Amino acid sequence: MAALAVALGGSAFAAPPEGHLLPPDQHSSEKARGLARRYADALRELNTGIYHCLPWLVVPNNSIGFFKPKHLANDARYLSLRVYVEQDASPQFTALDFEGRASAMYSRYVGEMLRRMTRDAAILADADVDGFTVIIGWLKRTTQGGQPVHETIAVFADRATAADFLGGRAKIADFAGRTVVLGYDGQQALGPVRLKAWEDNFVSNFQVANYQPAPGVTCH
Repeated sequence: MAALAVALGGSAFAAPPEGHLLPPDQHSSEKARGLARRYADALRELNTGIYHCLPWLVVPNNSIGFFKPKHLANDARYLSLRVYVEQDASPQFTALDFEGRASAMYSRYVGEMLRRMTRDAAILADADVDGFTVIIGWLKRTTQGGQPVHETIAVFADRATAADFLGGRAKIADFAGRTVVLGYDGQQALGPVRLKAWEDNFVSNFQVANYQPAPGVTCH
């Protein structure tokens, strides 16, 4: 899909910023605050794993937490993760239309992020966790001198749908058909996106040249 050019400085070996996590007291309901406190250790481990083991993914501040999807009623709380992919995209990737690029990003990252988000099995079993949101952003190719713009997909899976995928009862292609996927071109909402998904083992196989995780960090 893309050739990745990753520049890593000394900060890559530091502790991951706690600011990536939305603090419990900044969640907007007692249900969400309770979930954030209950799974604080699991969310820190999620943050640490991405920071040290997937260094080409950037987690913005306040991007891991229990958020309410805007399209859902009541106080539905989804464990949510937003990442930006720092990549130097291949001509083949940039030549695709938005749905094609969204399909490639979905296939590469959504399943992998969901598996990382549920390494603590209690999260998937918790009836207070209504589902999961994975938000993937990547730089859109622009004309020379143009301002950088991110394209984004926001993927929403209810807990039953996520459990079927994680339990091997639904393949990634079937899972994609059951999730809600919203697209964005910069700040412009594109609405629901119809995409295809396929198995992609890039994340488990890719290694950044001359990069080693910090001492004591095991990547799996």
